[in-house]
Amino acid sequence: MSMKSSSQFDERWTAVELPTAAVVAASFGTLVIFGVLDYLTGFEISFAVFYLVPVTIAAWFAGRRWGFVFACASSLSWYFAETAFGYAYSHALVPVWNAFVRLVFFGVIALLLAALRGHLKAESRLAKTDPLTGLANLRYFLEQLEHDLALAERTGDPLALAYVDLDDFKRVNDTHGHGAGDKLLQAVADRLMGATRRTDTVARLGGDEFGVILPATDLDGAKAILGKIRRSLGAPFESIEQPTCSIGAVVIRDHRETSAAILSAADRLMYTAKRGGKNAFVVEVYSTVARIPLKRSATLGEGTSEHAC
Repeated sequence: MSMKSSSQFDERWTAVELPTAAVVAASFGTLVIFGVLDYLTGFEISFAVFYLVPVTIAAWFAGRRWGFVFACASSLSWYFAETAFGYAYSHALVPVWNAFVRLVFFGVIALLLAALRGHLKAESRLAKTDPLTGLANLRYFLEQLEHDLALAERTGDPLALAYVDLDDFKRVNDTHGHGAGDKLLQAVADRLMGATRRTDTVARLGGDEFGVILPATDLDGAKAILGKIRRSLGAPFESIEQPTCSIGAVVIRDHRETSAAILSAADRLMYTAKRGGKNAFVVEVYSTVARIPLKRSATLGEGTSEHAC
């Protein structure tokens, strides 16, 4: 298995969330099956490895506590299956000791599995999260864009993509220090999350650049959401220099284009807004065939323009 496919396998299984009741039922069912088989086959045939199945299911999907519960249950099942035939041990405490050893073994396995899944989930979150703002990072943003483009192609819905860049952000770092710049980025991230919908994806693409994916959003919808972002970022920032931003956005109706090309088109429009005087946004309908924006739908400039950012 390649490193890429192994990573995808890990992410797929760590992302699976099942109801606790279903996990407990599955674990109990497998425990009963293997306990009965262990009893029917007698003490000479070991079923040790099979008792790991309910322990594994419980620990991986329901957590450490349920994993330890089924470690105890598996040890008891094994104990009763072996002692049911009245085998004469050299000492009465031998089967008790064996059950204790099995409990420790099952318990360690349960703890390790629960810890492993917790580590993998945390690693998966970190791999897709910007550590400063808590937003999605570029990697997750591109993955989500591919997903949303595929979904839009299937449903026929339009999709909008916005590229947001803070104006003169370097001046904030130079004047107030990088600590103030970090606080400003965090505040902007909070404003962007508050101005968008739960179905939208907001990400920090790097430095002072942010991306926003707007599923099922046409030209008018994109203009409305960008207007909301403008109003949100236009409100005073407490103890932080007031930022302005330039935004380039494209609305995609034909979804055959690559995510990289669409992101590049939005980036070009963002620079168009900057060249027009900054503190503005430009929204255009994107042509897959021509690979250029076709229809401009925003006014460049500052001040009272409805489309200024």
